[in-house]
Amino acid sequence: MKIKESMKAMKVKTISLVVALANKIMNELNFVETINKHVTWDENQCDESPGNLAKALVLATFTDMRVPLTHIQDRTQGMDLDYLLGKSYMPHNINEFNVGRALERIGGINVNQPYETLALSAMQKYEIPIDYIHSDTTTISFSGVYDIEKMNLTPEEKTELLKIEKGFNKDGRPGDRQIVVGQMVGNTGIPLRCNALDGSTSDVEWNKIALDYYDKLREHGFERCIYVADCKLVTQEMVTQMNEPDKTVPFVSRCPDNFNELQAKRAKRHAYANDNWTDLGQLGTGKQASHYRGYAITEPIFGTPMRLLVLESSALREKAELSLEKHKAALAPLIRALEKKTFACYEDADKEYLRFTKQKEMRLFTSMATITETIHEKWPPGRRSAATKPTVYSVFTLGISTDINPEVYAEYLQNESSFVLISNVLDADPAHLLKIYKGQHVVETSFRHLKSPSLASVIYLKNPKRIEALTMLLSFSLLIRAIIQYRMRDGLQKHRELNPNDDIRAGWAGRKLENPTFHLLYEHAINCKYERVAWDEYIFDWPNVETKWLVLPLLELMGYTLVSIFE
Repeated sequence: MKIKESMKAMKVKTISLVVALANKIMNELNFVETINKHVTWDENQCDESPGNLAKALVLATFTDMRVPLTHIQDRTQGMDLDYLLGKSYMPHNINEFNVGRALERIGGINVNQPYETLALSAMQKYEIPIDYIHSDTTTISFSGVYDIEKMNLTPEEKTELLKIEKGFNKDGRPGDRQIVVGQMVGNTGIPLRCNALDGSTSDVEWNKIALDYYDKLREHGFERCIYVADCKLVTQEMVTQMNEPDKTVPFVSRCPDNFNELQAKRAKRHAYANDNWTDLGQLGTGKQASHYRGYAITEPIFGTPMRLLVLESSALREKAELSLEKHKAALAPLIRALEKKTFACYEDADKEYLRFTKQKEMRLFTSMATITETIHEKWPPGRRSAATKPTVYSVFTLGISTDINPEVYAEYLQNESSFVLISNVLDADPAHLLKIYKGQHVVETSFRHLKSPSLASVIYLKNPKRIEALTMLLSFSLLIRAIIQYRMRDGLQKHRELNPNDDIRAGWAGRKLENPTFHLLYEHAINCKYERVAWDEYIFDWPNVETKWLVLPLLELMGYTLVSIFE
């Protein structure tokens, strides 16, 4: 009777399936305990622990993927936080003020430590392999003024504080103040490391930080992971460091044009001169997928044998061929402007023509000039007498004709149609090396999610400490998504091995499941929720039977049931 009476007074509390799944993973990784262990806080002075407040913020990112992460109360309204945060939770304690203070406490420590602990714990607990580590940076822009003078920091603390400042903006917004975010992502999509860095941090500086962390990963059994990064990795200092005998870092990167006295250009010339390519086939599927052929060379670079793989792409070649019309269009107004000019003598016209031939727009073309002399008469003002004679002078004009320079154009096509990979992994075949490098999209995908509306919001960003802590927590939200996605894909692979003829119809619109993503699960389960019917009793509410047969197989692939998620 008391339960019934209490139930009348109690509002219906629910937990969406995706939030419950995220909560399950956070509990398995001891998220709250890890945060509380690293952060300095007084239980008697805090309404709620930093770990619980951080957990509420992370779970809020799973409530609605289409709207910005704004007021925490709105995001958690109706959510059964009694279950998610524990019986001691008080609803009024989850607010912007308390969450902001928790972010400040978390930002006051080295936020990399708890994240590394949680990420490595996830790798071990869920037995997630790592063969390659993809590394890159992005920028996140901010508005507003961050007055560090109000933070009562020591000079040493101010030096260590994250700097929100202008730098090279990767979103094409050079006027904005920003931070740089560096990530190391495993080939399965798991973010192993995520650093919020000063807004002017370069990719070269980030690679030095990432390689220092790579040494730590060796201690956890990841010593043979191949490090993959863009061309900013390839400098004499970094290449020499990665080839040290006792600390060799296997790597794959794109060889920049200016590296080691035009090493890439020499490799391309060698490949096209020998014309002994290996057909590597098509990488990817769909109309935009490119066909590749490769030419491998092994040469000593800074005293170490290195692999140079020249790769020609059908997509790049098509783009290079189409660019010829753009070059012609850029040249046309220059020719028209030159032909409108007049010159007082033949020599001046010839000098102007020589200047014209040296412009960058002429690099693909040959030209011929016709200098035309036109004689003009200029009569003096006033009445003319029989003795009045005009002044005779000449005006010289240019006529320009152009044509493609076949030799230069052929070299241009070769350079624009190909790129060069550099690696110290000498035993990998060309197709595998290309596939490793193209896997770089996993870190780009992670960045895209990090900057999506539901994650990268400007709430709680009162000072740089909060920004650094929020970046870490949002990265942990990505980690949960990556774990869910990996477990679905791993489960699907095992299912196919055991049941090769049994297709799972849980893809988009009930199609055959091929490569499940977190987004697929989220959309399928968007209206699926646990509903509390008593203080310790819940029921699961399916919106319709079609949704049930789409969602259940995905849970089974991860090894979960509706009951085990809620245990």
